Formats: sequence, structure tokens, C-alpha cells
Amino acid sequence: MGCWDIWASRGGSAQIAFLQGERRGQENLKKDLVRRIKMLEYALKQERAKYHKLKYGTELNQGEIKPPTYDSDEGNDTETQSPPNSSHQLSWKQGRQLLRQ
Repeated sequence: MGCWDIWASRGGSAQIAFLQGERRGQENLKKDLVRRIKMLEYALKQERAKYHKLKYGTELNQGEIKPPTYDSDEGNDTETQSPPNSSHQLSWKQGRQLLRQ
């Protein structure tokens, strides 16, 4: 009896199936959390635009605010999708400064 036979007889393949199921569950959880983060970011952008319009009487120049897409590859980092010096980053920094005041 070989080493692999002993491992398989002790439930090695069941352990692999269990771990694969765990991994799929973690991936689904990550996708769900990324989707929720995108929804919250979108809602925050809308609230900031609404607040700016009420306070200053003008539209906030954020470019076109569009709802997030959920069918794209969720595994990618959201930081790589926008350049570091974009208007999104600047408005985010301004928002952080307003929260600190």
C-alpha cells in the first residue's frame, strides 16, 4: 500500500472536497462584500453631490455618476481601476478632510 493509498483511505479526498467548498464559500463572500462596498460608494457619491448642491447651489463636478456594475470581474482591486490623480481621488481626499473637521 502506497503513501497516497493510506492518505486516501484516511479521508484525504473528503478533506480536499471540504477545503474546496470552504474556498468557494470565501470567494462568494468576498464577491458579496465587494458588491456591497460598490453600492455604498455609489450612494455616498450621490449624497455628496446632493449635499453640495444644497449647500452651494451648484452641481458637484464629479463627472458622470453611474451605478456600479456587478457583472465585471469582482476579484480585481478597485484601486487599480482609477488613476491616482483622478477627480475621484481628489473628491475622496476632500471628503476625508471634511470628516476630520
